[in-house]
Amino acid sequence: MVSKLNYSKWDNLELSDDSDIEVHPNVDKRSFIRWKQRDIHEKREMRKIQRSHYEAEHRTNVAVAPILEELCKATEKEGSKFYSREVSRLSAGRQERGNKDGPDGPTLDDIVLSLLLQINEEEDVAKARETPQLDQALANALKTHIYKLATRTKELETLLKEMDDEDRRKITSESLRDGWNSSHVTKSDDLPPQTQQKPSGKTKVQHVETLNPGASSVSQVATANDSEEEEEDSPSITPVMKAFASLPSALKSVPISMEKFPPGFNPATQLNLNAFEKMFDFLSAHKELLRSEYGTSDALLLQAFESQMAGQKSLARMCTEKALLVQYCNQLGKDGVNLFFQRMMQTDGRAAVVFLNDVLSTYTRISSRADVMKEKYKDEGEGVEQIQLMAEDPNTVISFQIPEGPPPENIKLEGEGADKLDPSQVHEWLQRRWDIFVGFDEDFRRALETKNLDTVNQALGRMPVEKAEMVVQDLDRAGILNFSSTEIRDETGKT
Repeated sequence: MVSKLNYSKWDNLELSDDSDIEVHPNVDKRSFIRWKQRDIHEKREMRKIQRSHYEAEHRTNVAVAPILEELCKATEKEGSKFYSREVSRLSAGRQERGNKDGPDGPTLDDIVLSLLLQINEEEDVAKARETPQLDQALANALKTHIYKLATRTKELETLLKEMDDEDRRKITSESLRDGWNSSHVTKSDDLPPQTQQKPSGKTKVQHVETLNPGASSVSQVATANDSEEEEEDSPSITPVMKAFASLPSALKSVPISMEKFPPGFNPATQLNLNAFEKMFDFLSAHKELLRSEYGTSDALLLQAFESQMAGQKSLARMCTEKALLVQYCNQLGKDGVNLFFQRMMQTDGRAAVVFLNDVLSTYTRISSRADVMKEKYKDEGEGVEQIQLMAEDPNTVISFQIPEGPPPENIKLEGEGADKLDPSQVHEWLQRRWDIFVGFDEDFRRALETKNLDTVNQALGRMPVEKAEMVVQDLDRAGILNFSSTEIRDETGKT
């Protein structure tokens, strides 16, 4: 007898493509469904970020707790003199770093120093100052904060446990794992050794010896997969990376054609060394750019090449500068950010010249490579790859519906099905639509405002292929692009 199948595990499956959703007639259904899909994924990412914050706070609390306990014991034993010495010691250490946080945020010493200074300003300690009760007041204040820290740590453990339980209740692609893998290779019979014919005369024979002959078959199999996945593995530039790349350059007044600083170059007067301070502040606020998994350096170098191909030379050199800056910071070790910027902002500018010479030479190589690629396209008669919008049916008219502005605060829904819609969700979708539109480059927005297909295609043709593909996807997501078929055709080299 066959037992009944258990389908209960699918109860935890979170669907993001509900085709039965009903939307207001004025809202594009396909775009609204895609917005729902993206909303689910964005909320999932927000949960990941929240979890990482909780975990980081929990690790910090666990590390700080024993330090505070030791401080409390020493304060009870030695009194306010020890407390003052500890504040002076920690303050001196921070001043040596230029009163700036470490690459991963405030250090443990910074956190302890902040707490000790906060205790100094508390009412009970302030009242006991210059009195014999100061020692006890400091010890009591430390005990209070130790208790608060322990309470917060338990609260974080509870929150993390609740998040774990909730994640286990949902089936996502990240929770999928291989159950088992098995493979069987049938070995062919050994072939009889072939007799090698001895070369006659003075013929030269070339013999190639491989260090790892067994790996060749594996590499041949992997080559096909690598070529298919090469496009997926290419790092993509994010809005934060774009903002970082657009920061003022230290090479602002240096000609774009300069490949290396001349011998008599004066960095103090001819370089914009103040630009490094803005770069440091930006990296301090966006420390994720320094993490290897973000691929910031590779993404910016790729953007530099694409910008150079598109004729945006200044942007290409700025991307190169920021890409190498991230590389230098990571190569200098744990405190690489502080070390790098301390050297860059020295008044003599010698360290900056070494770094920026590297930027100039790297940009020159990128520029040369872009020129070679352009010449290759020209010689082959292919032209640069372009993305163009075309209707599959010649009778289909492609149109553009551009949002006139951000949605009003209060939206009143009317018509059939209006009672089934949440005004707040409609407002959020319309706001996202407006945000996508204003996020386009100014020249492309002007092209869209003409509502002329040829003008829009000309603007798309000036973009690198990857960027143009993303722009078309954004047009579709925002409901700006309207035609019967959403197929994108490559019209490269066609007349």
